[in-house]
Amino acid sequence: MKDETVTPAATSTFEAYSSTFSNGGEFPQKYTCDGASISPALAWKNPPSGTKGYAITMHHIPPTGDKHVYMCVYNISSDVINFPENTTNLGNWGINTVNGKNTYTPPCSQGPGAKIYVITVYALSEQPTITAAANKITMDVLLDAISTRTLAKSILSVSYTRP
Repeated sequence: MKDETVTPAATSTFEAYSSTFSNGGEFPQKYTCDGASISPALAWKNPPSGTKGYAITMHHIPPTGDKHVYMCVYNISSDVINFPENTTNLGNWGINTVNGKNTYTPPCSQGPGAKIYVITVYALSEQPTITAAANKITMDVLLDAISTRTLAKSILSVSYTRP
């Protein structure tokens, strides 16, 4: 008699990842103010059906409760699944909260101990319509614009302790 056990098919889940760090792991120094200060390498797989674009945010909530935003990128084409480190030419960049510029700004958190940084990749049903001036597009403006367009999101949490 042969075994006829049926194994259910695995469900494909939208997943962001990096070739240089892992979810729950240490954030490499090279992406901070203590290193090369460049944006991290990111990639994603298994986008949901109907994905027409992506957005990426990176932030940290310090004990003071205010949100520090290091990266805010949107209008990333649906055919992009790889965001190389030090990328400046994919998508449109919103502002970071460190210097108010439309660029990546490296974490440089003060105080003792590890800090947790949250990187989120959003799969979108359509690109957001944002009417604000480029120097006014914050993470909150972006999140509001994609709130009804987000099909899935994948979060990477990483920690970094300054030397």
